[in-house]
Amino acid sequence: MKTRYQISSAAIAITLALLSASYAQAQTADASAEDIVVTGQRAQQERAIAAKRDAIGVTDVVAADEIGRLPDRNVAEVVERLPGVGVTYDQGEGRYVAIRGVPSDLNGYTVNGIEIGNPDGQTRSLPLDVISGQLLNRVEVAKVKTADMDGQGIGGSINLVTQTAFDFRDPFALTINAQAGYQELNDKVPIRGDVSIAKRFGADEQFGVTLGASYSDRTFTSYGFYPDDWRPVEGAARGGMPINTKLTDYSLKRERIGATGSFDWRPSDDHQFYIRGIYSKFTEDEYRQRYRLDFATDALIASPNFTLNPDGESGTVTGTPNVGTGPERRQDLRQEHKEKSVLAGMIGGSSRFDALKLDYVLARVHNEVREPNQLWQFRCNPGTVDFDFSDKIFSATPRTECDASQMNFRQYTEQNERGDEDIWQGRVDATYDLAGLSDGSFLKLGGKYRTTDKDFDSSNDTWTRGSSANRFTLAQYDLAGDPVFVSPQDGKPFLISPTIDLDKIRAFTAENLSSALFVKDNATSLSNATLNDFVVDEDITAAYAMANLRFGAVTITPGLRFEHTKLKVTGFRLEEGTTVVPATSSNSYDDWLPSLIVRIEPSSDTVFRLAYSRSLGRPNYSQLSPGGSVSYEDGATPGTFEGSVSLGNSDLKPYRADNLDASAEWYFAKGGLISVGVFAKFIKNPIFTQSYTLNNVTFDGRLYDVLDFSQPLNADKGDIVGIEAAYQQQFTFLPGLLSGFGVELTGTLVNSTLRLPDGRSSSFPSQSDFLFGAQLFYQKGIVEASIAYHNTGKALLSAGDLSYQDQYNDDLRRLDAKVSVEVMPNIRLFAEAQNLTDEPTRQYQGGGRDWIIQNERYGRTFYGGISAKF
Repeated sequence: MKTRYQISSAAIAITLALLSASYAQAQTADASAEDIVVTGQRAQQERAIAAKRDAIGVTDVVAADEIGRLPDRNVAEVVERLPGVGVTYDQGEGRYVAIRGVPSDLNGYTVNGIEIGNPDGQTRSLPLDVISGQLLNRVEVAKVKTADMDGQGIGGSINLVTQTAFDFRDPFALTINAQAGYQELNDKVPIRGDVSIAKRFGADEQFGVTLGASYSDRTFTSYGFYPDDWRPVEGAARGGMPINTKLTDYSLKRERIGATGSFDWRPSDDHQFYIRGIYSKFTEDEYRQRYRLDFATDALIASPNFTLNPDGESGTVTGTPNVGTGPERRQDLRQEHKEKSVLAGMIGGSSRFDALKLDYVLARVHNEVREPNQLWQFRCNPGTVDFDFSDKIFSATPRTECDASQMNFRQYTEQNERGDEDIWQGRVDATYDLAGLSDGSFLKLGGKYRTTDKDFDSSNDTWTRGSSANRFTLAQYDLAGDPVFVSPQDGKPFLISPTIDLDKIRAFTAENLSSALFVKDNATSLSNATLNDFVVDEDITAAYAMANLRFGAVTITPGLRFEHTKLKVTGFRLEEGTTVVPATSSNSYDDWLPSLIVRIEPSSDTVFRLAYSRSLGRPNYSQLSPGGSVSYEDGATPGTFEGSVSLGNSDLKPYRADNLDASAEWYFAKGGLISVGVFAKFIKNPIFTQSYTLNNVTFDGRLYDVLDFSQPLNADKGDIVGIEAAYQQQFTFLPGLLSGFGVELTGTLVNSTLRLPDGRSSSFPSQSDFLFGAQLFYQKGIVEASIAYHNTGKALLSAGDLSYQDQYNDDLRRLDAKVSVEVMPNIRLFAEAQNLTDEPTRQYQGGGRDWIIQNERYGRTFYGGISAKF
């Protein structure tokens, strides 16, 4: 960590030296350019910087031009470019966002200031890959919030602002983008396009209509390497071994459809009304062949069949093919369809009556997820296996691979998940202008009500193999597919053979599912259809008061927000594996959320902010469900029982955080900024799933001698501290063509401490110690270009019962680029490249990065396209 701070200090020193040397020239250049209309990259910089500067709290903004300029696929990848923001990737695309080391499910998500909820069934994390950024006006990340903002959001809140006709300079605007691409790992052509049209009309242009639509379709391949369950093994060169190795060939088709609309009426300067909406749908079809080889289970390592060579890197496991001894080989085929959608509509406006302004909005949100999938599994015993750990992506290979006649059917599952969320909310704000006190001062009061109905239903019916006389193999019914090569590491292919043919196994299953070849596991199927289901009714009533008091160079913004949360949660318990019992629980709690922000502006180009605020993060929905499993048997004492219970907990308290912030911003040139901020968060009530044993306790009317209990509970506390910095500037002071160059740099250092139930200390999940990004861009004449590099440091995924079972995301480094040329007025041709370094996503277990549990490779993607603005 010390080295990182030294590097960061040196970088800041160099930056300050560059700024001080160029400051006078920059001021002169900007002064001479006052009457020049800037567009493109520099224009978006100036708009984003202006929004950050004018904000009361600490806010970072990505403007629409930048969303189009950067080679990003969705909103998650757009906001990743901001300081303090880390992103978790799924299949090479950004999905969940952590802000200042706080996991995504503890942050807030809004559209035009209205809570958007999320289509994911069980969490509060909004998967931002659902939403295309191309139809937005801007994205705001509020890290220090005022009292008029929702209390949810310990790290911060992400607000998606849609376009209106009044955002454009001209009364008519039409924007069209279309592109197609090339991918390294397959020959499919990804396409993406969007169109938006905006028109102001009426005698005084008092009406405005905006419509937009976007579409993308990407079918791609990824190769994966996934060992399981590393643990210490004596003599092993890496200090341990996993129980298996898994190789995966993924083929995915991802489709996004988006639409926005806005109708605005502004009959006068004092009154304006609007109707706005946004719709986004994400569809994914996934085909996955997976090879699994169990070669180092505890039983095999303890047997005389296991030999580890003196180098600790290689060895042999002997076994007998086809008789159930030694290493085991599995082949899985999964076919999955997933749909997630977000639909939000709102009607509102604002009205001014002298010094009093009223803002009001009523909104409706509907989110849903549908996720059916099928999974087939075949197994065999291949005999002797040789393993070699000399390469980071190690190998374990049967000397004689199983053929189709040896691959025996073992299991078939049909999973079907569905979730729906309906949200109604209304808000009224009253702002009274205190111009008599000082310009820019005001008093603001407001209230909000939000009611959410969320339900989640999951089933996973399971069939196993029949009796000996009814068992079958891949060869017996001609179900084997073609061999495939998997290359999780460039230049190191692995062969998967035999595979399972999707069309043949689907037809065979449909024809024979009711026959003796498939035996339904009723107990497992009932458990899978019960334990994850829940219905949540959550109502939140909020009221707040705040003031903005300006005294010359100092502005003080005190505020107090009150939120009352009322919950009713229904889950389902499975008793003795056979009886489904509904369980309903209610809870309510109150939160007083004070805030105080001091803004100091000693000069026209310098702003300091000091802030205290309190925020909260509500538990995930699945954690609140009182449902779960209950099993028991007769105890040692007559009339008592011994049993085990696994439940959710509707009495969970929310995370509550007291936040301290201090920042300094220097707007040294037009479109130029250097900012530094430090922050600390002191968080109470972190939630962990805890397991413990109770003696002589009564549960559901039964007296238990011994009851093993597993349930999410609140722990004591944790803290997060960090520093973040940003610098951006276009070097207009340089001569000639060099004046088109510019740079953006961001860096964040975060440290956190979280006390686990077993007494260990850990960092917060999703918290990266080190985030940094660098972007070099160019805008001069007809050319615009950028090349962007971003590093997301390692982050805890989940804490295990023992420290070596902790799982982490490894560092993720991405290099992307884009260039466009204006070929005629308002029409540009562009090309972009994503993941130029062919960076995989890696996960590892324990403290060593060589204990790999995931290495997914996606290859490079290239696009070419055309854009037009009229």
